[in-house]
Amino acid sequence: MSAPALQYSLAPMAGYSDLPFRRMCRRFGLHYAHTALIDAGALVYANPDASQILCRGEDEPYLAVQLLGSIAEDIKKAAALLAQMHFDAIDFNMGCPVRKVLRRKAGAAMMQYQENALECLKIIRDSSPRPLSVKTRILSESDPTPTVEFCLALQSLGIDAITIHGRLTEKIYSGPVAAHIIRAVSESLRIPVCANGGVFNAEQALQLAKDSSCRRIMIARGAIGNPWLFHELTQGQPYLPKHKEVCQTMLEHLDGMRQLYGESKGMILGRKIVQSYLVGRGYRRNLRDLATKICTWQQFREFHSLVLDSPPEKYPVDTKTH
Repeated sequence: MSAPALQYSLAPMAGYSDLPFRRMCRRFGLHYAHTALIDAGALVYANPDASQILCRGEDEPYLAVQLLGSIAEDIKKAAALLAQMHFDAIDFNMGCPVRKVLRRKAGAAMMQYQENALECLKIIRDSSPRPLSVKTRILSESDPTPTVEFCLALQSLGIDAITIHGRLTEKIYSGPVAAHIIRAVSESLRIPVCANGGVFNAEQALQLAKDSSCRRIMIARGAIGNPWLFHELTQGQPYLPKHKEVCQTMLEHLDGMRQLYGESKGMILGRKIVQSYLVGRGYRRNLRDLATKICTWQQFREFHSLVLDSPPEKYPVDTKTH
């Protein structure tokens, strides 16, 4: 009997995992996805960005919402609000390494303030009937014990799954992924464990699955500018989009951002998206520089026409980035 296929999910990346981004990835095979992280305070106090972060398309299958916070009262109110919304699960963030988040004792800092982390998690568990998961990081690159013990404590509160990013908080996204620590967690818990970190192609995904003993793999930066990665992961064959397909996908992605955020905000946020589609594919550097000046839909359409008329002379395949 063959081993079960790997299950892939899209990570809750701030500034990226919005509806237009998810739609592009779903087109090429993504099923399981998360919203970008939503701050509990932003949700409770009706920050105008919250509705855009939480926007779910009617055509979307499984979608979990990722909640960030460290203040128990805000967490309680936010969980109650999310329980009324159309999401398949709640994922609690205990892994964000961004400094401004750490200063608030949220994200990955919760691993250092474990009593508060467990209190917040219990509040969510008691406030929502939805499946509840946690995304966190390793606590040591050499000793699995601290990470295993922390994850066992999380499991004891009745969570349904956990995702482990195999790098220390201070490493952010650099350096090797400590898959052996994730393996120790997977072998110690009775709930599903998802491995995360360093996957930019199918070979790396299979290696992470083997080294971590996980059948669930979360994809993050590898999908930025490369929604075709999910075709490679699910079909087992590299997918090299042709020039016109890159241009068409970029166009539809930016149009989705215009519709979600409005023209001005959508085009400013879309600059990094445009650059991500062009980098590593042989496009002229000056095109990426021009993308930083896009402010309106008309400017983007003019830029898009220029890119369409400027196919790369050489299309390098860098499997570590695209």
